[in-house]
This record gives sequence, C-alpha cells and structure tokens, in this order.
Amino acid sequence: MRTTIFTKIVLVVISLITAFPAQAHNDHVCPAQLQKEVERVAQSPKLQPSRVGVFVQTNETNPQVLANLDGDRYFIPSSNAKLFITAIALKTLGADYRFATRLMSHNLPNSKGELENGLWLVGSGDPSFRSANGLKSLVTQLKNKGVKRINGGIWTLTSRKGAEVAGSWEWSDLQEYYAAIASPFTINENAINWTISPDTNGNPAIFTWETPELARDWRVQNQAITGTSDSKYSLKVVRPYGQKVLIISGVIPEKSEPELGGVAIPDPEANFLDLLRQELAAQGISVSRNISTNTSKRLPPNQDLAIAYSLPLSQLIITTNKDSNNLYAELLLRALGDRLKENMPDDNLLVGMITINKYLQSINTPPAYTLLADGSGLSRRNLTTPRAIVQLLQSVANDQNFRKSLAISNVDGTLTNRFKNTSAQGLIQAKTGTLTGAIALSGYANPQNHREVIFSIIINNSNLPSRDLQKYIDEIALLLTRLEPC
Repeated sequence: MRTTIFTKIVLVVISLITAFPAQAHNDHVCPAQLQKEVERVAQSPKLQPSRVGVFVQTNETNPQVLANLDGDRYFIPSSNAKLFITAIALKTLGADYRFATRLMSHNLPNSKGELENGLWLVGSGDPSFRSANGLKSLVTQLKNKGVKRINGGIWTLTSRKGAEVAGSWEWSDLQEYYAAIASPFTINENAINWTISPDTNGNPAIFTWETPELARDWRVQNQAITGTSDSKYSLKVVRPYGQKVLIISGVIPEKSEPELGGVAIPDPEANFLDLLRQELAAQGISVSRNISTNTSKRLPPNQDLAIAYSLPLSQLIITTNKDSNNLYAELLLRALGDRLKENMPDDNLLVGMITINKYLQSINTPPAYTLLADGSGLSRRNLTTPRAIVQLLQSVANDQNFRKSLAISNVDGTLTNRFKNTSAQGLIQAKTGTLTGAIALSGYANPQNHREVIFSIIINNSNLPSRDLQKYIDEIALLLTRLEPC
C-alpha cells in the first residue's frame, strides 16, 4: 500500500513539473551560463512546435551579447511594435510635441454674435481628446468670443491623409474598441464602453452603456440570458461592420462577474460632429444649417476661434506603452508622417513608416529587419527581429521620458500583476505584447548584482493559451534579474 501511494505521489509531482515551466531558482546566474539557461527554457516540451527568439545584451557603449537564440530571425512582435513608434516619435517630434484641435472661421462674429460662412473643425488626431474636457472647452472658448449663432454650417479640415485602418487587421477585430479607427477627428478614443451583468436565472442579461449620452443613436439587440451558476458561459457580442448596432447573445451564469467591453465607432468624423452639435446646443449656440462634411466648394479658414492642446508627447506615450493603447500608437504613427511632407506621398501612414526607416538607418539597424504594417502591433504582417528591438532600446536607453513610459514589473501598466513574489519585482521595465499564439516582452532588466541588460523575448506559432506562454517568457526574464559576475 505504501509503495502504491508513493508511486502515485511521484507521478503527480512529475505531471506538475511537465505541465508548467520550471520555477526560477534563488541562486545566481553567471553571464556565461545565460545562453544555456535560455535554451533550457526554450526547449521545454510544450514549446517544441513553437518559435522562440531571445536577444540579451548589456547596456553600455560597447555592449556584450549574453544570449542570442534566433535573435536575427523575423518574429511577429505584437504590441512590441509600439516601442518603435513611441521611441522614434520622441526623437522626431520631441517630448513637448502636442496635438491641437481647433475651431476656425473666415472672420470673427458680427455685432449680433453671428458667425458667417460657417465654422470649421480642424482635427489633427489627438488620441486624448474627450467630450468632458476638450470639447466643452472648445465650445466655451467659442462662446466667450461672442458667438451666438453659426450661419453656413460646420465643416471639417485636416492635414492627415491616408488609411485610417491597417488593411491587414483581422476582420473580427474591427468591431472592437482596441481596433478603433485612427481618425484625425478622434474623440473619446472612438469607442463606447459597455457592461453586461447577470440577473437571476432565466431573465435577460443586464446591458448598460458606460456613457449613455454618447450612445443615443445606437441600437442594442439583447438576446442574452442569465443561466444557473453552473451553466456554461457563452456570452457573445457582435457589431455588424459599419453599423451602430450591438447584437448580444448566449448565456452569462448567475452570480458571475460583470463582463466589461467596448465597441469601435464606425464613423468617428460624423460622431465628432454630432457631439460638437450637441455641445453647441447645450451652451446656447445655434447652427443655421445641418452639419456637413463636404468641403469641396469651401475655402480654408484663417481665423482661430478656439483651440485645445493635448498633453505633451512625453505623457501620451505613457498611455501608449504602459496601457498598450492601440489607438494612441496608430495616431502617433500618423503624426510622424505629418512631420515629413516635402517630396513625400500624400499618405501619413506610409510617410510615418518612412520616418521609422530613416531613424533605424541612423542607429545602424538595417530597416529590412523591421517591417511594420501598423503602429499598434495588431497586424500579423508586422515583422522584426529580437536584435532589432534591442538595438532600438539601446538607442533610447538614456531617454528618461521613454523609460518612464514602460510598465514596471509588479508595479503598474500591463505588468501590474506579473512577477509577483519573485526576485524581479520592480527590476524590469518593459513592453508586453500579446496576440493569439504570439507573445513578447522587451525592455530593460536591472539585476541587483550586475549591470543593466537590454532584452527582447518573443514566442510565435504557439497553440498554448497566452497565460501559459507568459510563464515561459517570465522564466527567461527572471534569469536576467539573477545575473551576477562569476
């Protein structure tokens, strides 16, 4: 009997060991051992069908490469693509760069408070612009200029040109808040958040908008039902492409946690104009004609009436990287494209890519090693190498604005709940990246007894859940925090 029990215990222990990656040890790791330790993790049985790329070097003028596992091969970087956008935006646009949203006209209001020849909304793609502060402030400024009535309608103008959605994004993503359209007329992140909560068994699920006043013209077809506590969760939310309709179906178990989500707005420009019209009415300013977006027969305005500036770029990239905000990254990429205009294509997205290539050439990183299709990392056509990411991070290692934008292990951002109760707490500044079957972590590690190292760890082509892949990524990252001279 004792032999049988012992055998069962051994089998259970073996199964646990093979089910999860090996846990990090408390002993130190010699730099000369790092390559072997990285390969040990990469050769874990469940990673055998996958591709693992790792590149680690010291952060110094003449860096020493400590580990290189397929570091010069292409990988899909997922949200690690944001590292290129934010770092190069800081270098090209500057930490103090601000987006501006304007209300303009051809003249000041007359003695009756009437503004002739219409009002112009001039957008630059400020990702942080919102109804509560930006829009209200603009209209208040307009009112303070004495405007009581707008004759001639409202028009739009922007210098941003080109695609507002990457052509390689997956169709199913386009309805989601994280794939919001990168419009120059962005407001409230071009999305509306919602909550679905269970009721009692047999009753419809409870749907609520976070800001009902922003969803007045949306239709919700709520077909979802509350199930018993042990029923299978099958809630599904669909927005037919291009429509302001949500179709909710499936079952949400009784007493389960509310489901939080958001939906992308199909026409951001029309949405911005509608919200502007509502705010004008709320502050007592009338418009003589229906709002229009047709500018073909109008001359551009030359009179500033109201202006709202975004926070400086040094603050915007914190949201971009720490929270991994896709819309911020996409609009920053287009702002890069707006900086270079002379002898360039009339497409901010394409010129933004050219700007990235120029910077990579300046740091002696072959542009061919980084092929981006978007700014957010949502596209699976993005390709880069772990070495290229590390070289980029090396070029901005002393830029404190960039460093502050990265999540800190077990402290904030997308790393808030990672590396808890490990030696890596607070010692890693990095950018996460997650797509189905593709995961990444790149940044800086500060071992207590070793100089800082710069790293990039990417896993592609996996059928494992993202949570399981994180364990392997984190095990390699933990090795870096245990480095000691030997």
